[in-house]
Amino acid sequence: MALRLRPIRSNDKPALERFHRRLSDDTRYRRYHAAKGELTRSDLRYLTEVDGHHHIALVAEVLPPEPDGAGEPTAGRASAPQLSDLVGVVRSVEDPAHPGEAEIAIVVRDDVHGRGLGAELIEGVLARARCEGVHCAVAQVQADNHPALRLFRGLGFRRRSGHGPVVELARRLD
Repeated sequence: MALRLRPIRSNDKPALERFHRRLSDDTRYRRYHAAKGELTRSDLRYLTEVDGHHHIALVAEVLPPEPDGAGEPTAGRASAPQLSDLVGVVRSVEDPAHPGEAEIAIVVRDDVHGRGLGAELIEGVLARARCEGVHCAVAQVQADNHPALRLFRGLGFRRRSGHGPVVELARRLD
């Protein structure tokens, strides 16, 4: 599967809705720290209409397969719109109360867990956040979400606080 990481766009709302519907209840719970049904219009606006400075979001999308006969257009295919098939989303949101600090949130579609996409997405958003002046990234992870804890620790995040169901991990970016 060929993937591309790119900034989220406001016209990704339909793709984000499709992506969200494909997440298991457990994956949604792990992402939002609560049960989460369908995305509301307000959710979609917040999640896709980002400023790219204080709120950065990247998506991983599946690239459409090359048509047979490389370079030769297939009848009807060249003009048909391609629907984005998102497999992951990561965001960095700067905390206005703590300038230079941003919370990282990530979700990867269940059928692509364990393939290294999470690390690629996180490193991508951290590089952009660093360019925007973020010097510390923070992640809130449920204490029993061992795969996410391993992922963040493997990327240099260390426990900053956490007692009970949520652990806060942090990583300096400078």
